[in-house]
Amino acid sequence: DDRSGRQSTGKTSENIAKVRDLILQDRRLTIQDLCNTLGLSYGTCQRILSEELNMRRIAAKFVPRLLQNEQKQHRLEVCRELQQQLQEDPNFLSKVVTGDEIVPHPPYSPDLAPCDFFLFPKMKIKLKGRRFDTAEEIQAETHTVLDTLTKKDFQDAFEEWQKRWDRCMRSQGDYFEGDGAE
Repeated sequence: DDRSGRQSTGKTSENIAKVRDLILQDRRLTIQDLCNTLGLSYGTCQRILSEELNMRRIAAKFVPRLLQNEQKQHRLEVCRELQQQLQEDPNFLSKVVTGDEIVPHPPYSPDLAPCDFFLFPKMKIKLKGRRFDTAEEIQAETHTVLDTLTKKDFQDAFEEWQKRWDRCMRSQGDYFEGDGAE
C-alpha cells in the first residue's frame, strides 16, 4: 500500500481477532462501542469490520456481508411461504400477534425479523443512556416501554414486514437494507 501519511497501526491480526470475538458475542455493538472497548480509532474498527471481516450492518446488527447461495435460497423460501400463508388465511398475521402461529425465520436475517427492525429499535430509543442496577429494573422498564406501543404500531410493523418479504424476493434473497430501494 503506497499511501502517503501516517501508517495504520491498529489493523493488526490481534485487533482483528478481538473485533471478531466481540462482534460474535454481541452483534448489536456499534463501531463506537468497539472503539471504546479496544482503544482503536473509528476508522480502524470500520476497516476491520468491512475489509477484514467482510461484515456490514443490517438492521442494527453486524452480519456477514455476503450470504451464501443456500442462505439466500432459504430467505426466499421463507418469504414465499409467509406470503402464501397470508394469501390462504387473511387472519394469518393476527394469529402471529397472539402467538397462535409459529413463524419461520431464516438465520442471519435481521432485515426480515420484526423484533430486529421494529421492536428492538423502539426499545433502544426509550432506554438509551439509562443505567440499571438490577435485572428487575430492566424488566420493569422494558414492560413500561412495551406498554406504550399501540395497536397501530404493531399494524404498521406487520405491514412493513410484508413489504420486506417483497424486497427480499426482489433482491433474490440477498440483504436489502441500506440498498436505497423501497
